[in-house]
Amino acid sequence: MQYMSERRINIINIIKSFFITFAWMNVGGLESTSVLLICTFLISYFVLSKMDSLISEVKKNERVSSRILGALFVVLYALYGDLTGGLENKLFIAVYVCSTMVGLFFMFYHVLLVIMNKSAEYINNSKVAERNAFSIKVLGVNALIVFLASLVMLALNYPGVMTPDSLSQFAQATGQELYMNHHPWLHTALIGLFYKIGYGITGDIYAGIACYTVFQMILVSLSVGYAIECMYEAGIGRGIRNAMLLCFVLFPYNLVYAVTIWKDIPFTMAVLVLTITMIRINRQDSVRDRILFCVSALLMCVIRHNGFYAFVAAMIIWLWVKRKQLKRYIIYSLIVFVLAVMCRGPIMKAYGVVPGEYVYNVVIPLQQIGRVVDDELEISQENKEWLEKINTLDYIRAGYSRQGADPVAAWVLDGDHEYFDGHKAEFFKVWFSIGLQHPLEYVNAFVDLTMGYWAPMKPQQTMYYGITANSMELYAQPIVEGPVLIKINELISKIYEMIPVYGFMYCMGGLFWVLLILGAICINTGKKDKLFAFLPVLMVTLTLFVATPLVADLRYAYALIVVIPYLLVYTFTRNDS
Repeated sequence: MQYMSERRINIINIIKSFFITFAWMNVGGLESTSVLLICTFLISYFVLSKMDSLISEVKKNERVSSRILGALFVVLYALYGDLTGGLENKLFIAVYVCSTMVGLFFMFYHVLLVIMNKSAEYINNSKVAERNAFSIKVLGVNALIVFLASLVMLALNYPGVMTPDSLSQFAQATGQELYMNHHPWLHTALIGLFYKIGYGITGDIYAGIACYTVFQMILVSLSVGYAIECMYEAGIGRGIRNAMLLCFVLFPYNLVYAVTIWKDIPFTMAVLVLTITMIRINRQDSVRDRILFCVSALLMCVIRHNGFYAFVAAMIIWLWVKRKQLKRYIIYSLIVFVLAVMCRGPIMKAYGVVPGEYVYNVVIPLQQIGRVVDDELEISQENKEWLEKINTLDYIRAGYSRQGADPVAAWVLDGDHEYFDGHKAEFFKVWFSIGLQHPLEYVNAFVDLTMGYWAPMKPQQTMYYGITANSMELYAQPIVEGPVLIKINELISKIYEMIPVYGFMYCMGGLFWVLLILGAICINTGKKDKLFAFLPVLMVTLTLFVATPLVADLRYAYALIVVIPYLLVYTFTRNDS
């Protein structure tokens, strides 16, 4: 009987190994004759045969979470990648896609099962971390290292990296353009404040710009230094803390972003500090935490538009579940909410700031309509007439991009945008009506515009350097110029494409999967309270699924990239909470 059981298991493992190998052949673009597939099959069979020795007794919740996440990852991968293998026959395509998805599920499921089981074993057997006293020295040393590393990038990109977004805000801050809330006006005002300080002292435009850049570098350095210091307070060892510091300074985008004049950078630091504060609140409460909660949460709400909605969603969940224990934080959250609303409304109006264009709030619905138009599918005459009140449909066809929503936003802005703004309810009726006719087209449009944030896709935009060509005649003033600068920038831009594993930290969708895995580990180990620290970055990431102008721009998911290492350490740290 035992022999029959072992034989049955071997047959099952052979079948699983075959499907895993099939999946690798498809997604890896390998020929069926490749020797790598033989290696894949043998390794898969060997690992599956040794599963009993790889993991200890598996609990039901570990199997359930592995199956759920495995199935989810298969669906997300199938939506992202072309699994048809270049075939045309529908029956062959169905067999090919189904076989690949089965193989992916077996692979994801068993990998996740090992992760869940080993994680629970590690956490349960680890010692409770002993806390340390707050250390200005730890904070200062780590902040100084980050600042000095960023200083190198400033020298290469003096007075700071400026893209069209940066230049628009600079023009507004210096009175050359109308003050507008397309980019949050408080961040624009912050740029203007430090520019005036620097320019007032030196009389030099570039020194004025650099004054804000240095302020941002200090903000990044102190935020990262504080986050690592909080890990020291929590009892995390020096080796892990040093690894976290290296994880920041060894990824070029962190240092380039520190000197890039974008709202995304201070916003990310606000999300990081809020996350660290929520980690601390879950175990203890102090005056420092209350102050930083209010400051970081308010900055998250006013520095980037989607931050407000992410904060509100996160706090509703957090305060509802923990309403009995955190009465004072209900008050603090309401204070933050009221101040954010005032900054986004009455105070903004008092300063004469023009509200941002509404169209950027509905770029995904517009993208979906644009997809139907671009593919020249049927639209009712009534809906077509309504759309053409805004602009011609030929305008959409001329510039539609499947992975960028700026062309459909321009369709509104270059047309009768006042009519569009005044008939929002009608727009959604038209959008819904067209969607009923072409639901699959809407799904495809959504997938093509957002998959960079939920699928393992390579980023399309990572970093910029210097100052983009502009009408204000601002030019980069790098200390190092010529071929050396070009080679350095080229190396920094491409290094992640050449190094496996290292390059994964550029994969926003992959890191979103990691976030989900860490959440499942917290649930499986009975530490559901830890999930509250996940809420800010989770909600920020989910807002990208609702409104994102570009499919895979690293800066939009920068908060996820920066926060993940801290949530990783937090998940695997035992404490008294």
